Amino acid sequence: MKLTVKNYKEATRNIDFKKLPEAAREAHKEFDSFADFYNEDKDIKEMLDNHFKIVEPYLKQNTKRFPELEDRHPLNILDKESGQYKEVLKEYRESKKKKPTSKPKTTKRKTVAPKSSMNRTSKQAQRKPIEVDLMPLEIKIIRRYLNFHNKRVSERQVSLLYKVIQKAATEKTIRKSSKYAAEIKSIGNDLIKTYKSMNGTCKFEVPDSLYNKLKNIVDDYGVTPAVALIKRFINLYGNITKAKAQRLLTSVTNSLKNGKVKKSEKEFEQVKNVQKHLHDYLESDKLLVTNVQLKGLQGIAGLGK
Repeated sequence: MKLTVKNYKEATRNIDFKKLPEAAREAHKEFDSFADFYNEDKDIKEMLDNHFKIVEPYLKQNTKRFPELEDRHPLNILDKESGQYKEVLKEYRESKKKKPTSKPKTTKRKTVAPKSSMNRTSKQAQRKPIEVDLMPLEIKIIRRYLNFHNKRVSERQVSLLYKVIQKAATEKTIRKSSKYAAEIKSIGNDLIKTYKSMNGTCKFEVPDSLYNKLKNIVDDYGVTPAVALIKRFINLYGNITKAKAQRLLTSVTNSLKNGKVKKSEKEFEQVKNVQKHLHDYLESDKLLVTNVQLKGLQGIAGLGK
């Protein structure tokens, strides 16, 4: 599997990083700090790409086709093209389809499911005051800064975020006239102050007055629901399972049904296509998406860089 910023966390969750080189361990600890700015900073991109190359060989040692089954189960060790593998796979799928039919359990499901569905639908119907296809750099910086709060951070994490701010100012990605220029300046000043006083690491604390102000800003922002669904689909590509596909299909269907994704939105047809791809996958166990279709979705989601 090829690691990316999007699939890194899930793909590496079973890796024992204590067995990896120290540089890889450190980069793994600070992944969140780097990932937000993967497409914003050339040095960060190069560093993470090198980190991915170091980690990828360890994926083969830890990745199982069927994590729920033991390591030596035929489905985890047989050649996928062999007749024996296909027979075992067929038997396994048939066994998964068999469910208990006792009345008490059926009654419980009927009672609980509508409540869960109603709560989920109600929650999904909520919209953010400010919805964007791509999150502005200022909001990314503010969120990363707030994520430091009450956590132990390293000098590298602090200097990295300050470097992003400096670069944005130099390249005029964030200008003095930018909506949150004053807030970004306050963040930069606090990062400098913290860096000068820390000794390797420290417990980072955002001043209360600044924290509340920044929290209110970022809480108003959200990615457009249609784009968020497309991103989830892209992130599944190459690492999809029936359970993940079903969860996403439920989200897509609910969003189309309750109007969270409307026909008037430019991404409506793409979301409908995602719905169809997921339906087809659950029916045939094959996710048939052409490179052209995938690149088109990546472009919409801002992941095509």
